[in-house]
Amino acid sequence: MGAFDGYFPMGLGTSRFPIRGPSDTAGIEKSVALVCHALDKGINYIDTAYPYSAGMAQVVLKEAFRQTKKPFGVTVKVMHDMDKTADDARRRVELQLAAMGIEKASFFVCWTVSSHDSFEEIMSKGGIYDGALKLKEEGLVDHICFSTHAPPDDIARIVKSGAFEGVTISYSILNASVMRSVLDTALKYKVDVAVMNPLGGGIIVQNREFFAFARAAGERDTVLGALRFAKAHPAVKILLSGVSSRDELDENLKTFIEPDPESAEKRLARISDHVRDLHDFCTGCDYCTGCPAGIPVSEIMKKRNALLFDVSEAYNRTAPELVQNLCLFRSHIGEWLPDTAENPCVRCGQCEAKCTQNLKIMDALDDMFARADQVGFTLAARKSRTEELLVDKNYLRVGLYPNGGFANMIVEYYEKFFGKPEFEWVQFNSDHKMWGEMSGGLPIYSPTEILTIKPNIILVCTYKYDREIVEDLKCYQDDGIKIVKLHRETDVPWVF
Repeated sequence: MGAFDGYFPMGLGTSRFPIRGPSDTAGIEKSVALVCHALDKGINYIDTAYPYSAGMAQVVLKEAFRQTKKPFGVTVKVMHDMDKTADDARRRVELQLAAMGIEKASFFVCWTVSSHDSFEEIMSKGGIYDGALKLKEEGLVDHICFSTHAPPDDIARIVKSGAFEGVTISYSILNASVMRSVLDTALKYKVDVAVMNPLGGGIIVQNREFFAFARAAGERDTVLGALRFAKAHPAVKILLSGVSSRDELDENLKTFIEPDPESAEKRLARISDHVRDLHDFCTGCDYCTGCPAGIPVSEIMKKRNALLFDVSEAYNRTAPELVQNLCLFRSHIGEWLPDTAENPCVRCGQCEAKCTQNLKIMDALDDMFARADQVGFTLAARKSRTEELLVDKNYLRVGLYPNGGFANMIVEYYEKFFGKPEFEWVQFNSDHKMWGEMSGGLPIYSPTEILTIKPNIILVCTYKYDREIVEDLKCYQDDGIKIVKLHRETDVPWVF
């Protein structure tokens, strides 16, 4: 029996509920009704995490579970950047179970495993994986899985380890060429696959004509064709559908209940062949690897596929150039952050000579480094921003709001470049489930304690909702507390 056997092949993602925040009663009620509708339709795999949907996803699920007796399997997630030990994992799981009002979860997910190195950290003695094993032994979770955006070779190595029963990966027409080997490995090693971003993070939806080749003869919609492609590989057991309305959910359900006019094998072969023929599209063949200047050419060129598509909004931003850069630098295949914006390419032409698509790689690299400079996507830019915000300011306390990946990076960069600070770090979060918990070795406080603790400055350490949080916090400026966004208006986020 596989981890995902017996589950409906469409899973419910909970990161896109129509909720603006904890006080959005109408949005919460609408989201509860959406979950109940999904369960009534037979969807029984629910993917969630504590920050999803403005931190309210698990609150929604608790109420939905109370209102229905339909069966379901739900995830609890532990991220090793925040939790390091088996005891940390237990605390995180117990918090999530309590938040959802349930006694056990079907799936323990080691969340955002970014590389094989991070996998080894998770597997260390007394680490997160040991905690997962103990929770499974006690019956608090049924299956141990992982979720990842790691490079394909790293994912395959982790799958081969035999440590996990299931994996959640980003897979769609956009990255099918490089992820096919991961799916083949998962099938061979009997590790079930759940797919996130089967529509390329919305890119396919917003570029239906570009991806019209996804449709089979007689198929009415590009989205249906793309979803059917994503589930065509036999390793794929579940496609996650993050939805914000009942109509959207019902439309995606048609993929699984309407007759498919094309066999899975034929669809896989036909679309894969078409992708290889796309003009200016990097297929991820990796023949361009081996740059003498050490540039990760293949990773960069795969990212640049985003420039072929029309996207009108991303991360709550709508400025066309910024939205394009957001899609460009969003990392789903491998990691790349240059030290500086200076392009080290020596224009030897080796990469272009090997490229099966005849792409103008050297010109593309010039453009990529210029864009990285424009949007602060370099290590030097992050050092400069950290210095500008915090160095030699005579602060006694620096507030980070909310805690999480951005906050951890600020602490890490400060200590890496400037040493131990003379001020005290203080973290805040509006989610009551986080109060009193530790993140990055620091305690988390309620916003109601801001005036008691009185930091000199609060850095708004998020991207998508930074404007809303600044608006909520600006009342503290009258008390002499600076409220400053980590990111400049032209920046892409430090964490995607």
